[in-house]
Amino acid sequence: MNYGFEIFANVIEAVIIIQFLVRYFGVRARKAGLPVIILMIAVLATTVSAFNFIEYISVAQEFVIDAVIFAMTLIFLRGRALEKLLIVQMTSIVSAVSSIMLTGLFAGWIKYDDNGYASFGVSRVVLVALAQIIYLIFTEYLLHNRIEDRQYVRNSTYLKLNVIIAATLAGHNFLTRYIYVNAVSGGINREMYVLMIALAAVDIIIYQLFVEIINNGIALLKEQMKSSAYESESREVENIQNIYDKTMKARHEMKSVLLNIRLMLKSGELKELEQFLDEELDVRLAAVKAVATGSRLVDAVLNRCVERAEETGMPLDVRVDCVLDGVNEMDMAIVLSNLIDNAFEAAEQAADAHISVKINRKDNYINILISNTCSPDMGNFGGRLMTTKKDADLHGYGIANVKDIINRNYGLYEYTVKDGMFTTNVLMHV
Repeated sequence: MNYGFEIFANVIEAVIIIQFLVRYFGVRARKAGLPVIILMIAVLATTVSAFNFIEYISVAQEFVIDAVIFAMTLIFLRGRALEKLLIVQMTSIVSAVSSIMLTGLFAGWIKYDDNGYASFGVSRVVLVALAQIIYLIFTEYLLHNRIEDRQYVRNSTYLKLNVIIAATLAGHNFLTRYIYVNAVSGGINREMYVLMIALAAVDIIIYQLFVEIINNGIALLKEQMKSSAYESESREVENIQNIYDKTMKARHEMKSVLLNIRLMLKSGELKELEQFLDEELDVRLAAVKAVATGSRLVDAVLNRCVERAEETGMPLDVRVDCVLDGVNEMDMAIVLSNLIDNAFEAAEQAADAHISVKINRKDNYINILISNTCSPDMGNFGGRLMTTKKDADLHGYGIANVKDIINRNYGLYEYTVKDGMFTTNVLMHV
């Protein structure tokens, strides 16, 4: 045996193996990267060379070499132990199979000495070089077919796969020994040769399926996580929208409040205004001329509408056939303010514009009936009422306010559009 060549070949083999493992797992301490790599190469090359001097090939030696490589990955490289064991076993299988393939390929050229060592020569050099090329090709395959997010893989999954691969690895090593001995004695059992390659193919397929299943599972998990994040963001957007809706509804409600404050300031009723603010708007106003309902806040709303009609020339008929006692003044004012405001907006788009407001009492309910002319195009559009407001974003907030108040007062809200007339019918429990 040419000891110089064997040592040189073992160093090259150690360099190829260690560089692959470092690329796959990475070194624990980056600063100690190069010294660690050199140390691992030296340990592996020394171990393999020592076994070569004792016996050229044996099953026990292969397992010991694998154990040394595995121990070095645990000490110097990052990653989980069970994944390291899996990769060491997979590369060991390829080494065993490549040696068998090349032994069979060069069977007619290789000469063995009395101790069973392959004689040094061109065939030996070519065999060693091809073995390293096969190893490089396979390790590149492993690098490009690996689990990207390994933190999602359970240890139990790695353990089950390791048991399967370890069983086949034992078979590979025993077959390697058997085939090599037959090769030295002058013949190769072709059936064992085929079985060896078939086992390696099965191992590679198992590994490939394992990687694909795990990566697909991780991709599905990520999609689920994205979906959950999207739902969470959607809920956040809905919360923001709800806050915006409440703000807009409050803006509509403030119209009635500001109307009352304006009326007080215009009338010089400063004491009444102070009392109004102190008691959180829960007071009665002095009677006004045009409409008297028994609720001074409702009177303010209705009389402001009468003023608006006079200013714009809009025909407006207001009839109140009951006294609005026992109702929440603020609720009633908000309902009337929004509904009549919408009536004005719609009526202004019609050729023969006019508005009618009727309020009466039926048992324990206040009935509000508002009718107005409207554009012939007005009606349901996509499940919503078409708006004639210039600021379409504000459309719907007033009606939402009205519905909230009516529901809170165990009432009823409905509307009809017929023959150019829009009619709103509201019942509010007293």
